[in-house]
Amino acid sequence: MSSDASTVTLLPQAAGYGVLVGVGGGFAIGMVITTNLLRKYMKEDNNSTETFAVANRSVGTLLAASAVYSSWSWADELLWTTTMVYNYGVQSSYFYMSGLVIQIAVMAMVGIHAKKKIPKAHTSLEIVELRYGKLAHLLYMFLSLTTNLVSCASMILAAAGAISIIAGNLHIVAATILTIFSVLCYSIYGGLKATFLTDFAHSLILLIVLCYFNTGVLTKIGGLDELYDNLAAYGGSREIPGNYANSVITGKSQGAILFGLILTCGNFGLTVMDSSFWQKTFSATPRATVPAYLTAGLAIVSNVWPLGAIIGGAAITLENSPQFPTWPRKMTQFEIDSGYALPYTLMATLGKGAVGGLLLILYLAVTSTISAQMISVSSITTFDIYKKYINPKAHNKSLIFVSHIACIIFTFGAAGFSLMLHYVGVNMTWFGYFTPLIICPGVIPLIMSIVWNRQSWYAAVMSPILGIVFGFTVWTTTAYKLDGAVNITTLGGQLPALYGALTALFLPGIASVIITLAHPQKFDWKVLQQATILVDEEGDSENTEDNTVELVPEDNFKVNKDKSNIELNIESDQSSSTSATKLESQPEELPTTLQPISPKELDLWIKISTGAAIFVLLIMWVLWPLPLYRNWIFTREYFKGYVTVGLMWLYATLLVIGIGPLVAGRHTIAFIVRSLYRDYIKRK
Repeated sequence: MSSDASTVTLLPQAAGYGVLVGVGGGFAIGMVITTNLLRKYMKEDNNSTETFAVANRSVGTLLAASAVYSSWSWADELLWTTTMVYNYGVQSSYFYMSGLVIQIAVMAMVGIHAKKKIPKAHTSLEIVELRYGKLAHLLYMFLSLTTNLVSCASMILAAAGAISIIAGNLHIVAATILTIFSVLCYSIYGGLKATFLTDFAHSLILLIVLCYFNTGVLTKIGGLDELYDNLAAYGGSREIPGNYANSVITGKSQGAILFGLILTCGNFGLTVMDSSFWQKTFSATPRATVPAYLTAGLAIVSNVWPLGAIIGGAAITLENSPQFPTWPRKMTQFEIDSGYALPYTLMATLGKGAVGGLLLILYLAVTSTISAQMISVSSITTFDIYKKYINPKAHNKSLIFVSHIACIIFTFGAAGFSLMLHYVGVNMTWFGYFTPLIICPGVIPLIMSIVWNRQSWYAAVMSPILGIVFGFTVWTTTAYKLDGAVNITTLGGQLPALYGALTALFLPGIASVIITLAHPQKFDWKVLQQATILVDEEGDSENTEDNTVELVPEDNFKVNKDKSNIELNIESDQSSSTSATKLESQPEELPTTLQPISPKELDLWIKISTGAAIFVLLIMWVLWPLPLYRNWIFTREYFKGYVTVGLMWLYATLLVIGIGPLVAGRHTIAFIVRSLYRDYIKRK
């Protein structure tokens, strides 16, 4: 960090320790208590592998939507949006939100395909192994674990760096270790269901704080008209190559669209190659999967839409004012690339309280990501390494133990990796440009593994390798051709990063089709549907001689404990006979209905999700932005309407994602409260 940057003090170190230790400890204790309540009153056993890895596949629509929203609310998302608006103008935040929506829509489609074709899965890699065998399984395992490491480290790098500068230059090692510690505690204890619950809590707090930030900053800088006047007057005062008239409020921004394309490529890798996002689809009920993902897709744009226009715009106009923390100097390039424009702008407008709020939501955002990555890696270690290759007869107890050990090793490994990146001088922006090269090559082949029955073994194995080799080749070659050298600086340029990312993402898809046509194969999806991959829990077979069937709440699976197998109930005419079935182990006060789903309904959801992905792509990347890519500066009316709709979207998201799960789960909450009253208060 430069000496200039180190002189900026926003909050005392005590504030950082207060959030990292106090809030982190509070969340850990709260999630442990919640997990115990769910185990006691809802019979959700956190020591069961199925509960730990996929939350019994019983998560409903709004809770799943909240978890998906939280998973895409990355710590560097808030920081990077403001940075790119500062660099290239307001249109940067538009392309950021466009990339977020399309990847979630695609994941909805992939998820419902998986629900139909392999309803018993725990990880995406189980699909690869069952379809293509050991070599492909090992290849995609390497790609997935690399994605987990890169994803987790990038979030820690951005958040720990920002927390360090906000909290009185808190030591980066302390910021990193304290960030991961509490999430490690509650994730190990509660598993994926604890992750879902903390995701909801994170989402609610994040949305409340974002509403305060955007509304408060807009009020402080004089409202929409004043913001527009300042941004319009700023045009031409500094050089922004590729922007029409050097304006920061133009749709013609080359830097913004290049950034958006790089980001979108990388986010596809972070999504599809990260098994944690697949686990969220496995955890949701089949009827909840598509609605949850599409709801989250619509909601996620509210994170960056008003933030980029209001706070990013304020960062541009306030930098030369005395209230800006770096005044009289401008921000250094290190500060810009590390995302410090956001905390500096909040300090200049709303003061220390807002910076404290940013410290809180950055911490919550990064812990949400770490928790999901932790469960993902533990599931891969458990099911795809330990149970597959080391101990095929492993039972529940040993699998849970392996999961816990994997969580610990991965979390501290990712923290160490992020510290290494910090000390070698890698910042958030450079790393964000680099990551698509190593996480994108497997994206399209993995999607084809679940949506296309003709992709051959040769295509699945060879195409990602080609993507890696040619992606790095194009990246380095382009940097050399454009700048005459290959080094950290030239490789961090937009065009080398873009060409490398596009090659890494799309070349494997093209290669897969060509190779499949040369070596055609046809796969029978029944192999996935009939696979026996459910964990055999110790003691079950001894206690269930009558083939007892246990029904899982809000799901459409029946669990045969004697055979340790799960079957998808797809007989539509059975709904009348199962609709009144209650969970035996659950108290009579809380009846649960089993809702079967037919193949026809699953096919309908597949069509809806596919249509939604195409619709989102056309709207967000063609029909809306391309007409703006011309010699035109936003009019006052357009800018005010754009920001106003963004604010409305943010408050609507608060209602749906933040408040909705509380309303949907009110009966469960009431049941637990009544049970607690009966057991602990009334008894006294």
